[in-house]
Amino acid sequence: MREHDAHPPQPLNWDRFDIAPGLLVVVPGGLILASLLISVLTGSTSGNWSPGLLIAVSAGAFALQCTWIRRPTLSMPARCLIFVAQFAVTAALIWASPFFGIYAFMGYMTALMMFSGIALWTAMSANAVLAAVSQIGGFTQIPHAWPALIVLVGINTGLVVLFSWVGARRDREVAEREAAVAALEEAQQRNVVLHEQLLERAREQGVLEERARLSREIHDTVAQDLVAIVSQLEAIDGDADWAGRVETAKTLARSGLGEARRAVYALRSPMLDSQPLPLALTELVNAWATVHHLRARIDIDGDPIPTDDDQNLLRICQEALSNVSRHADATSVGVCLSYVEEGVLLDIKDDGRGFDPVGLHEGNGLRGMRERVSASGGTVDISAGPGAGCLVSAVVPA
Repeated sequence: MREHDAHPPQPLNWDRFDIAPGLLVVVPGGLILASLLISVLTGSTSGNWSPGLLIAVSAGAFALQCTWIRRPTLSMPARCLIFVAQFAVTAALIWASPFFGIYAFMGYMTALMMFSGIALWTAMSANAVLAAVSQIGGFTQIPHAWPALIVLVGINTGLVVLFSWVGARRDREVAEREAAVAALEEAQQRNVVLHEQLLERAREQGVLEERARLSREIHDTVAQDLVAIVSQLEAIDGDADWAGRVETAKTLARSGLGEARRAVYALRSPMLDSQPLPLALTELVNAWATVHHLRARIDIDGDPIPTDDDQNLLRICQEALSNVSRHADATSVGVCLSYVEEGVLLDIKDDGRGFDPVGLHEGNGLRGMRERVSASGGTVDISAGPGAGCLVSAVVPA
C-alpha cells in the first residue's frame, strides 16, 4: 500500500464549534495583533528581538493559521506537522514576549479541531505547559518561579481536562444524534417499503375480489338465463305450446341481455332500481314459477328495512331457484323473507328429491352464495336429505 493511502485525509472536527469558519481566521489574527501591540507598547520584548523580527514572526504565525483553517480535510501526519509548527512559533513568540501567551489560547482550539482521544489530550496538555510559561513571565523566569509554574501547569491541565471532557461529550452527542437520524431514516425507508407492499397487496386483493364478484354476477344472471333459454328450446319438441316456449325464451333472452348490461355498468340487478327487496323477490319468484310451471309461494315477515345486503339476498334466491329447476325435480317451492331484530333471514325450501350433504360437491353457485354475505358477517347454510328436499338459509346482520 502506498504511503498516502495509509493516512487518508479526514474531515476536521468542525462539529465541535458552533461558529463560522471565518472567525477562526479573525480570532487568531486579533489575538496576534493584540499580543504584538502590547509587547511593543510596553517594551517587554527580549533584547534579541527587534520590532521588525517580532512583526515578521507574528505574520508567519498568522499565515500558518490561514494555510489550514479553511481546509475541509487533512491527513493525520499533516495535522501533527501543523500543530508542532504552530506550537514552535507560539513558543518563539512567548520567548520574545510573555504577552504572546494571549495567542497561546489558539493552541487549544487547534488541538480540538484536529485531534481526538489520546492525541487530543497530549496536544492540549503541551499547550497548557506553554500557557503556564507565559503566565509566569516567560522562559527566563522558569528557574526563579518554578513552583508557580507547577501550580499553573496543574490549573491549566485541569482546564484541559474540562475542555477535553466537554469535547468528548459533544462528540458522543453528535454521534448519538447521527445514529438516531440514521435509524429514523432507515425506519422511514422501511415504512415506505411496507406501505408500498400493503398498497400492492390491497390492489391485488381488490382485483381478486372484483373478479370473484363479477364471476358471481355473471353466474347468477346471464348464465342462469341462458340455462333457462336452453331448457325452453329443448322442450319445444313434441310440445303443442311451442310458440309459448319460444316467447318465454325470448323473454329470458331479453332479461339476460339486460342483466349482462347491468353487470358491465353497475353489477346490480335492475329489479332493485325502483322497488324494495320484498317486491323484487316476489316478482322474481312469480316469474320463475311461471317459466318452470311450478308452484311457488313467498312470505314476508316483519317490517322491511333496506340493507346493504339486499342485492346479495336477491342473487342468493335467484341461484337457489335455479338449482331447484335444474336438479331438485320438485313440484313446489316456498320462499320466506323475515325481518327480525338481529337481521334479515331468507329461506328457500323445495319438496324435491334432496341429496346427501356429506357427498355434496360445492360448485361455483353455492360458493358464490357464501362469498356474497361473508364480508358483512352473514352466513348461508344448506340443509338437505335424500327424498326430503332442500333448505337454503341465508342470514345477514341488520
